[in-house]
Amino acid sequence: MAALAAGASSAAPSTTAPMGFGDARVLLHERADIMAADRAEIARAESEAEAAKSLSGPKVEMDVKQVWGTKTVDLGIDTGLGQLSGLGGPIGGVPGQIISDLAQKYNHIDIHFKEDIGGPRAAVTATLPIYTGGLITAQQNALNHKVSETRADRDMRENTLDAELAARYWGVQLARSVAALHRSVLEDQNEELRRAKRFEQKGLIAKVERLAVEVARDNAKRTLVSAESDVGVAEAELMRQLRETSLPELSSPLFVLTGDLGTLDQWQNRADTQSPAIRKMNALRAQAGEGISAAEASFKPKVYAFGTKNLIKHYLTLPEPDWMAGVGVTFTLWDNHDRFDKLNAARSVVTKAEAARSEAKNQVATAVEVAFLRVMQAREEFELTGSTVELARENLRLREASFAEGLSNAVDVDTARTKLTGAEVARRAAAYKFVVSWALLHASAGAMPDFVNSLTRSDLVVVK
Repeated sequence: MAALAAGASSAAPSTTAPMGFGDARVLLHERADIMAADRAEIARAESEAEAAKSLSGPKVEMDVKQVWGTKTVDLGIDTGLGQLSGLGGPIGGVPGQIISDLAQKYNHIDIHFKEDIGGPRAAVTATLPIYTGGLITAQQNALNHKVSETRADRDMRENTLDAELAARYWGVQLARSVAALHRSVLEDQNEELRRAKRFEQKGLIAKVERLAVEVARDNAKRTLVSAESDVGVAEAELMRQLRETSLPELSSPLFVLTGDLGTLDQWQNRADTQSPAIRKMNALRAQAGEGISAAEASFKPKVYAFGTKNLIKHYLTLPEPDWMAGVGVTFTLWDNHDRFDKLNAARSVVTKAEAARSEAKNQVATAVEVAFLRVMQAREEFELTGSTVELARENLRLREASFAEGLSNAVDVDTARTKLTGAEVARRAAAYKFVVSWALLHASAGAMPDFVNSLTRSDLVVVK
């Protein structure tokens, strides 16, 4: 038992060790209730498809029953003795008188009796379809396409959940990073306040300057409280999604990729072949096509072989055989369901499926294009924030130096620090936007495993 427990604990990512996005993704797929439902649906479809493989095989049944009843028998038999007596002489050494007497008594015999046909019956019956007009093949193919549909549904759900997970996982990283930034700002503000108090005691600055620094410090406190609240909200959302009670350190940081991200045409082509939404529509279209084949089969004859053997012979009546086998053909002359309307209905389903597939392709293409444009926009925003951060950092350094020499006031320093903080937050927000858009692009194209692989690219720039 200990070994089994150890094996189970090693199979799932530990919640005490740092958790990478790949680990979180594995946890989500294992624990999400909707994924369990999808797995059950796939198993059901696979079992039905497997069961349909034997539709073209024989069907053997045993019929056991107890019968109660009677059979009335009325028979009139003409023996032909009257014709013999008409010959008027002996026949074969039999005197004519005897023949005449027999003819009078037995020329016509009436038999009347009731037979008890009650008793047990047991029979084994077998039927084997030989030709069904394509009905069995259509049913088997439709069920196989149903399996493809359920798998595509599962993949769609996985991609959606993975994109949501990416937004929440790196949402925690963003919230923690911003909170750490504001924590650092508060430390700087506390140090600034201590310095301002010393300067005030020495008469280097006025009381109003020290009060301005104190107000800035209090603003930093309030901002930090808000940032820490955002961390709690982000962590709660991620914990709920992963069914965890606590979160460890997250080892996949915010990032931006500086290398080649592919072209829009490449992503569109990728989505055409990999998108589970399109694969689902293809499966539905294929099922609709099999519906036409099934409807057309109703116009064709059915050929089958059959056989039966009665196991209890003692109670069999005269017409009941010991065994019987043969080949049969059925052809529907008139159906209480109009077969032409059923065929038209199947064709309408095909038209609907083709329209749905075209719509799905358009929606996927739109989602891919929007995600791709947002990825490029986010990366450009991130690159442009670099110069803003550098300028704000240098401006703060100069303002702090000027304040120390009495050449600048506390408001100027606070303004410079606020601008630097804003630039740093904007830089992190741009990185977060890039990661989420990058994940959504892969989800839209049906390529989430490649997103996980991109976390180890050499052109990945970590944003802390």
